[in-house]
Amino acid sequence: MRILFVGAEVAPLAKAGGMGDVIGALPKVLHQLGYDVRILMPYYGFLDDKIEIPSEPIWTSNAMSQEFSVHQTTLPESDVPLYLLRHHSFAPRRIYGDDEYWRFTFFSNAAAEFAWNCWKPNIIHCHDWHTGMIPVWMHETPDITTVFTIHNLAYQGPGRGFIEHHTWCPWYMDGDNAMAAGIKFAGRITTVSPTYAQQIQTPAYGERLDGLLSYVNQNLVGILNGIDMDVYNPAEDQLIYQSFTPYTLEKRVANKIGLQEETGLEINKDAFVMGMVTRLVEQKGIDLILQILDRFMAHTNSQLVVLGSGDHYYENQLWQLSARYPGRVSVQILYNDVLSRRIFAGSDVFLMPSRFEPCGISQLFAMRYGCIPIVRRTGGLGDTVTFYDPIHQEGTGYCFDHYEPLDLLVCMIRAWEGFRFKADWMKLQQRCMNQDFSWYKSAAEYIKIYKELSGEPGELTPEEQDKINRLIKKNLSWNGNEENSLDEKVIEDKTKNDNDVSDQESTETQTDILQESKNVEEIKPESLSSALTSSETKNTEKEAEKNSKIEQIESEKDSFALTSEVEDTEKEAEKNSKIEQIESEKDSSALTSSETKNTEKEAEKNSKIEQIESEKDSSALTSSETKNVEEEGKKNSKIEQINSQNLSPKTNSSEMNSSESGKEMSSMPTENIKAKISLSQANSSRNSKTKGITSEQEIIKTKEISIQKSMSSLSQSTRDLSKKELINSDQYRLEPINNKQDIGY
Repeated sequence: MRILFVGAEVAPLAKAGGMGDVIGALPKVLHQLGYDVRILMPYYGFLDDKIEIPSEPIWTSNAMSQEFSVHQTTLPESDVPLYLLRHHSFAPRRIYGDDEYWRFTFFSNAAAEFAWNCWKPNIIHCHDWHTGMIPVWMHETPDITTVFTIHNLAYQGPGRGFIEHHTWCPWYMDGDNAMAAGIKFAGRITTVSPTYAQQIQTPAYGERLDGLLSYVNQNLVGILNGIDMDVYNPAEDQLIYQSFTPYTLEKRVANKIGLQEETGLEINKDAFVMGMVTRLVEQKGIDLILQILDRFMAHTNSQLVVLGSGDHYYENQLWQLSARYPGRVSVQILYNDVLSRRIFAGSDVFLMPSRFEPCGISQLFAMRYGCIPIVRRTGGLGDTVTFYDPIHQEGTGYCFDHYEPLDLLVCMIRAWEGFRFKADWMKLQQRCMNQDFSWYKSAAEYIKIYKELSGEPGELTPEEQDKINRLIKKNLSWNGNEENSLDEKVIEDKTKNDNDVSDQESTETQTDILQESKNVEEIKPESLSSALTSSETKNTEKEAEKNSKIEQIESEKDSFALTSEVEDTEKEAEKNSKIEQIESEKDSSALTSSETKNTEKEAEKNSKIEQIESEKDSSALTSSETKNVEEEGKKNSKIEQINSQNLSPKTNSSEMNSSESGKEMSSMPTENIKAKISLSQANSSRNSKTKGITSEQEIIKTKEISIQKSMSSLSQSTRDLSKKELINSDQYRLEPINNKQDIGY
């Protein structure tokens, strides 16, 4: 596919705005991808100083009754063929002037003659009103199609009357000026950003062409501009004072000091330096800066550098501003590519508060060199600069929406405050410098358009897509080596940052871990196996000793339990016989009604005691219960002594004579009452003790359950052994239990 770029500016030879950057960078990318791309531009009088041009032309012809010639050379730092159209109207050492309508109408007519008769392309890519008539003249040429790119809709070129007066207009031509004619007859219309493509269809930004653009919006596409990241590379740029990368930003201070010395500012590396590289026109927001700069300078340690030219009003206002702030404001009324790069590399922020901006290239250069942009969110500025959020560490610049002086002032104050936090500011600079602003993604979109206009499928081939991906990866690697990734470069350069201490600590810990692992590996397997076997034998011996002790304890416990059961049964029998004797004596005596009730209650208590004791005999007593049974036996023996004392008066009274029988009978009721009272006291104490025994049994059971849960993580053999030892230990005997005491294992 043969593609011819036609434009009034081509960087780095002739540049006054963003159009020159586009025509100077996009053809080189297309040429790398294998397309036959060539450029046609005017032969300006100053080009002989910048490039070698053959004296002999390759082709001569006539247009608008004027003779012209075409000389061929190559675009600097590329293999792209460059055609220079020579005519005496372009001999002055300037790009634009008072007669630019006639000059560029002639240029368009001569370019059409060149495409018809010298080098015939498949696609002619036209740029702005300077080439707006080419789509009109190529409209009826079947084998040539056109793409028309709008860089700035505000400049629309000569009207139809001027064009008809100086050249020929086809009968089918429609449009009031050169810009409208190019929009009407081009095969595809593109703008330099997606946002700008939407804005120009509205009355606010349409410049009276919004109706026409809305009518042809099916052919209107917004493709974001890029920059030549090989030419504008701070790591290899020889025009700045000190080269640097995103990970050696401490070197960037040398560019700041050099810029201050060159422009006459006070030498202060901590000053907040603001830069502007722009045309001094109303579009660029110069009026906003003039309204708020006095207030901002009065309250901050800021400095301002302005580079550019334009309206005399703005030039004079800026000169007066620099006179009020000597050493803090520097105004350079000229255009100098070297100084512009030094402003990008040495300034802290870049001011671009445009009223409207189709795309903007300067903010891309600024971010490429680590200079934070302050922009109004309009056109391409909103597509390329995102709002900076210091909390989430997102965004690439400071933005405002309304075209108001106060909004710009607030945005500048936010940037000045953010500049004080050096760590976050450095992260913001690194994020800006690592953005992909290359032409490769944009070139892929243009290739799709070229293929569609040529009747081919509008898709990239797999080979083209792979090549574009590799070129993007190469641009993002700051060492310039395609094989080395950005992450490897980050590791190499990060040693020079402020995080050296933490990196050193991490490396020391890593070496310690490696040393320990080596020490472990040096141990012989034989020593490990011997150590394991010795520990295992010791464990088995201890296990056997524990098992033997457990068996002895269990055998002793069983024998003791049997003897205690026999003694308990004998004592229970004696106790029951004594109770029967007392009850028979109670029946023989004449008791009162109150005594009868007491005996009935006593009988109920005794029956309950028998039930409790029967349940107690049925269950196997543990070693802890044996001690309680012994205490119960002692209490029962005391009860027997009391009963024997109560019965002794009765036996003595039977041996007495009949004269004392009346006195004996009178004393019997009181003695019986005392015996009953002592018996009831013994029974109540016995009941309280039995209740205590049952409560203690419940506590023991809960302890056993907790022990079983805690021992579940142990092995089966160790679990059984520990359980038996804990049950037989002294701390689980029936003593007052302290719930706060920890269980010892």
